Amino acid sequence: MRRILVTGAATWTGGRLIQRLERRANVEIFAVDSIPRRIDFASPFREMALDQLEFAHHVLDIEPNVVVHLQTVDRAAELGKSRAHDAAVIGAQTLAGAIGRSESIRRVVVKSDAAIYGTSPRSPSVYREDMEPYGRRGRYSRDLSEMERFFAGITRRHDVALTVLRFANIIGGRVANPISTYLQMPVIPSLLGFDPRLQFIHEDDAVRALEHTVIHEVPGTVNIAAPGQLYLSRVVRLGGRLPQPLPKRGLDAAMRVLRRSGHALPPHLQEVLRHGMVIDTNRMRTELGFEPRLNCRQAVLAALGRVDPSRIPTRGRA
Repeated sequence: MRRILVTGAATWTGGRLIQRLERRANVEIFAVDSIPRRIDFASPFREMALDQLEFAHHVLDIEPNVVVHLQTVDRAAELGKSRAHDAAVIGAQTLAGAIGRSESIRRVVVKSDAAIYGTSPRSPSVYREDMEPYGRRGRYSRDLSEMERFFAGITRRHDVALTVLRFANIIGGRVANPISTYLQMPVIPSLLGFDPRLQFIHEDDAVRALEHTVIHEVPGTVNIAAPGQLYLSRVVRLGGRLPQPLPKRGLDAAMRVLRRSGHALPPHLQEVLRHGMVIDTNRMRTELGFEPRLNCRQAVLAALGRVDPSRIPTRGRA
């Protein structure tokens, strides 16, 4: 019986991953998050902060074989910048310490984000996994770097296999994250004179990528994105939305309105929507052996309600 600990289980992605893993034989799952869960699943769920000693004791008590760390999303909008930083960085440090003391953990899978690379007008056209962070990097990007460093150090010292998945922006009608909410608005504000290149992955493919990585042990860092890329103007047209290019002062005012309405775009996403970001996915296909079912265009159409994703001809394998 394989015992799997999933942090960040309260998110839509975490809940769907657990539901899929529960269908597999000889798997026992333990779920943890600091907020109430959005999706019901049969596995036991504990609501607790990861940056507390209680969490480290919980990890050691359940003796998992595999740890899937999903509690890496930017929660600054809900928790505030300082608390979100502590929850992400100190939580990762606490988990890394528990991994170092555990005799049962043999694998760790970490959900990271392409935001770790940073972005600027002089950014590379395509980011590979072996590239150093480049360009303007906000607090969230630096937190991701620190988190990855914790896990790389502890797993190397204790001979534990580590897989880090750096996701492009996950979009969908159910994931309810900031980028999906932004693109679903009837009018899309953007920075006048900028039309960034973007990559996405559909919410269902993101869950499939995590499940595939849990089942297939492939150590290393892997970028995860759907094939293709789209300019923001094309994304807006595909979604049947109205574009609203604004000068910087006007866009800043629009972002303040979104923040007051509870639909704020975090700073790292605002930078991506200014300068764009494209990541190389060769390692995803050749080493991890994963292929998303929907390409970027199909993911956008499905996420914005233009087509039923179940009726899109699928591609690739899992």
